[in-house]
Amino acid sequence: MAKNSFFKHTSNEQQVVEDLTIETIKIHGQDMVYIPRTLVNKDELFGEDTISKFESGTEIEMFIESVDGFEGDGDFISKFGLEIKDSMSLVVSKKRFEQELAMTRPKEGDLIYFPLSNGLFEIKFVEHENPFYQLGKLYTYKLSCELFQYSQEDIETGWSDVDTVESDNQAVQVNLTLTANSGNFLVGEPITASNYSANVVDWSGTTKVLGVHNIIGTITASDVITGADSGVTGSMGATQDNTTNIIPNTTTDPFDESDSLQREADDVFDFTDIDPFSEGGY
Repeated sequence: MAKNSFFKHTSNEQQVVEDLTIETIKIHGQDMVYIPRTLVNKDELFGEDTISKFESGTEIEMFIESVDGFEGDGDFISKFGLEIKDSMSLVVSKKRFEQELAMTRPKEGDLIYFPLSNGLFEIKFVEHENPFYQLGKLYTYKLSCELFQYSQEDIETGWSDVDTVESDNQAVQVNLTLTANSGNFLVGEPITASNYSANVVDWSGTTKVLGVHNIIGTITASDVITGADSGVTGSMGATQDNTTNIIPNTTTDPFDESDSLQREADDVFDFTDIDPFSEGGY
């Protein structure tokens, strides 16, 4: 039997439902910051970009569908330490999204800043058919989000609370060029000099460039550097041109032993690109 021809879905009815949906979200929702991802060098094979950038943020209201708290696995201790697997579902109006952002739809991989918990969430899936065609039209997007895991992306959105995610997870590496050295420094070991102390993050015996961070004190020229674990000494020149790089910040966990394990591994294996296992015997 065919559909009753006397009952039709009109645009006026659809507009009323859409306006009511927007009003409901504005009343019961929260102001979020939508942060689109900018791809820098996309891998077409795996469909990912390891050096993504987030350069802008737009405030828009969203409804939190997870009213009882964060979903997901929550907080638990794994073999990698404490992991936080919070997730939540958000609802945003299609009409309001198109008005505020120059985009056709939310995209997986974009970020949403949740001010109440001061957290960044990554969109994992966008459902565009829930609710399912009320009066013959779709009015909202349902966003399934998980807590964002920072992995050295460039974040400069203009929102100070968001941009601190990058600054809190990075440190400054200073490259020191040595004129002489008595051996090879160990990555992770502390070094001391007359006016400062630091930690080694990189060492090249070929170019004699020593990368350090966590610098306490003032770096001075013509100084002698001593490795606390290796006992290696190095001399800096009369003039010093320091190159500053941004590196991932090391953990401050007092129980973390990754640096000591790295130093022990350096005594067993040669992790350079040339001849990594024979220790120069072949």
